[in-house]
Amino acid sequence: MTPLLAFFHMSSKNFAHWVTSLWLFGIGVILAGLVVFVVWSLLKAVAPKYADRCTEAIRGSILFPITMVMLIWAAIGILGTFAVQEPASILNSLRRLPYAGATDHKIEIPALAQLNEDGSVPANPLEITVDSDELAKLNISADGRFDLVARIIGEPEDVATYTIREGSDWQWSRGDKAFLSRKLPPGQMVEFYARNDSDQPIEGIMTVTIEPEHVEAVSIFQTALIVASLYFIYFAYSMFFPKTAAISEATATSEISQLLFMLCAVIGCLFMIVAIYLPYQTFGEDIKVLKHTGLQVMLILGMVVAIWASSTSISDEIEGKTALTLLSKPVSRRQFIIGKFLGIVGVVAVLFVMITLFFLPAVASKPMFDSREGATFEYERFGEKGISWQLLHEETVDVVPGVVLVFLETVVLASVSVAISTRLPMIANFLITFGVYAMGHLTPAIMQVSAQGFEPVKFVASLLATVLPVLENFEIYGAISAGREVPLEYIGLSACFAILYSLMAMFLALILFEDRDLA
Repeated sequence: MTPLLAFFHMSSKNFAHWVTSLWLFGIGVILAGLVVFVVWSLLKAVAPKYADRCTEAIRGSILFPITMVMLIWAAIGILGTFAVQEPASILNSLRRLPYAGATDHKIEIPALAQLNEDGSVPANPLEITVDSDELAKLNISADGRFDLVARIIGEPEDVATYTIREGSDWQWSRGDKAFLSRKLPPGQMVEFYARNDSDQPIEGIMTVTIEPEHVEAVSIFQTALIVASLYFIYFAYSMFFPKTAAISEATATSEISQLLFMLCAVIGCLFMIVAIYLPYQTFGEDIKVLKHTGLQVMLILGMVVAIWASSTSISDEIEGKTALTLLSKPVSRRQFIIGKFLGIVGVVAVLFVMITLFFLPAVASKPMFDSREGATFEYERFGEKGISWQLLHEETVDVVPGVVLVFLETVVLASVSVAISTRLPMIANFLITFGVYAMGHLTPAIMQVSAQGFEPVKFVASLLATVLPVLENFEIYGAISAGREVPLEYIGLSACFAILYSLMAMFLALILFEDRDLA
């Protein structure tokens, strides 16, 4: 649906940019599929029993819908090749990724001995050669003033000249507006020279940062890593905890077939399509509002599905004596609760994967739609204005950490909801969980306000900060909207916090459920 609607506000050139920005994700999914298939084949040869469990997991209620979405992404990767600009060049950048990085070169420029015959200062070779398409940054610090000269290898003419002042930390980057009029020629091997017109030798350090021509190709590896990890984690869960995994699959089967899940999935997907055309009256900043509202919609829908699933699969089963029947089999209460929780997490994961299939194309297409309304865009890496597939891909990639963090926040709230469901019905579950959501976002503000208050106020604030999850850590809308990169360390720490808090919530759920009279 989104690709069809895209034609209404895209030229053929912009459509090619749009497809290219998404094509990298499709290629990454294909790569992940190949890796998963190879690992499954090896497992089939070594341990057929475990391989059969992995096959059953793919056919289950959690991985099967996710696999269907992955097949759509794979189709984008295959069919998009015909519309992508320079696919071979983009894929070739993958080969150059290991060579990316910064290298320090010590430069020694001799003093001026004599001028050339034409009266010009001679250029001294620095023996530094780079591909102009891969040069990302230059940093130079020297103890004297000189001119840095760039020449195409084998050519005597200067193609760019930069003046380096004494004692200054000179910087050049591919997207620096100050040097747009003196850009290096594309597609050429360039060597650097230095002109020193003083009677003193000059020494310094020149740091050369190299990136592949299409550094965006790293998204292929990142996508493959995320998708393959998702499958391998669930494969390990199914192989080593078959009873708990069976409970999770049964929970997912029941909840995904519910009308509420289908309704939330449809609402989320339709919103992402409609959001492309909504005017936010932000004077060219609509893309930021789209990211913010899209993440909020995913969070709210995920919370509703998680609370509903925990109530129907735990509270209602306890009241309806279904849990008693299940626990009469060789299934412990611990396996019952953990299996239910992980099944609910799987349902939320399916919901997020489905909505993300529409969210990412919507984010990629929003700049082109806004450009028709007079908005201007600039790709910082090149410092050039206008729509490019690199710009669209950058906007799309920036929102992925937000999706991951919103999912982690939903997992934390789902763990709280599961603990509540062991004792209370659905209405109370909704009220308490949404209360935890509200207070979890207010905890930092409460601590700040109570810092100068009375001791009882400080005690209550500290108690709330200790018991409640600090959900504000999962919401980085400011960084995402501003286009700032979210460090992997931050996502990793947030994931650790989500896991630890979920474990504590599960411990509480087991305590509450252990002595619950099911009869």
